[in-house]
Amino acid sequence: MTRDDIPATGEQPPSPEPIMRMIQGLQATAILKTGVELGIFDRISEGASDVSSVAAAIGASERGTRILLDGLAAYGLLEMTDGAYRLSPLADAYLVSGRPVYLGGSTQIMASDWAWRFWADLPEAVRHGGTVLEDHAETPGHEFWEIFAPASMGLARPASKALAELLAPWAQARDEIDVLDVACGSGLYSLTFAAAQPHARVTLLDWANVLALTQANVERLGLAGRTSVIEGDVFTVPLGGPYDLVVASHIFHHFSEDRCVELLQRLAAALKPNGRVAINEFTALSDRPEEDPVPYLFSVLMLAWTREGEAYPVSTYRRLLDGAGFGTPEVHQSPGMTTRFVIADRRSGA
Repeated sequence: MTRDDIPATGEQPPSPEPIMRMIQGLQATAILKTGVELGIFDRISEGASDVSSVAAAIGASERGTRILLDGLAAYGLLEMTDGAYRLSPLADAYLVSGRPVYLGGSTQIMASDWAWRFWADLPEAVRHGGTVLEDHAETPGHEFWEIFAPASMGLARPASKALAELLAPWAQARDEIDVLDVACGSGLYSLTFAAAQPHARVTLLDWANVLALTQANVERLGLAGRTSVIEGDVFTVPLGGPYDLVVASHIFHHFSEDRCVELLQRLAAALKPNGRVAINEFTALSDRPEEDPVPYLFSVLMLAWTREGEAYPVSTYRRLLDGAGFGTPEVHQSPGMTTRFVIADRRSGA
């Protein structure tokens, strides 16, 4: 040991715990995904409480069930007293299917077979400057989006309600509203708005395999008579219109700035004069990642999963919107996540 290896008197190195949590992140994801997949949280909410009853309810070995239950308890998702397990308040709120905000479906997104694959290739994506996968986020009709549409609904429900409330004063000042929802996925953002505004009609745009799933939300909300669809690529398919409102949730982060401008210009051309675009995105207000970490971490995901995408800061959206003929946007925090609504009106004459 050299003198440089010996800490000065009274000095202690920082705890390695944050690094260990990152190293064990894969384990945490796998434990949570397994708990959701086996229905652990649902079965405990229905009354199963000890190892044998939970094991019987999920059709698993008692040994395997006991170890998994203890792992979930170690992460604060279960609580144990005298051999009986119960849901923690966190798990009860978000991991029981049927709850108003159910996040268990998100494990199908972030812990899917595709996710394991592109995270494994992250070093190559860093070297390459984008995904090295042949099948990625921009692959036409990718089956991943069939999983994403229903799995993302737990996050989309509160955000879509908040967006509908933000747009309500603007909507109530119009006699009728035609809405285009691009890359609509579940369709909840535009459909929730239309459910609150009886004079609104919605056109849903996505790949055909996704729209087949979106229809369930159209029917559930009783909007079949006020909804139509466009199948295809948002960059090439005729958009129809003109529309009063374009909803664009979680699409721009897939593309380069140049492609984002191209898309915004297409959307502007499909809008009526003084029409409005409502964007929902992971977007940072701060240029310091430690102050606003989620968008910066999401950019790493986009590095691994797209060719040129990332989570752009609000300052970039202001510049891109201006270049596409939109006015200065309003920016609002979306509930429950570090996403933000960026809402702008098309400039007159643009």
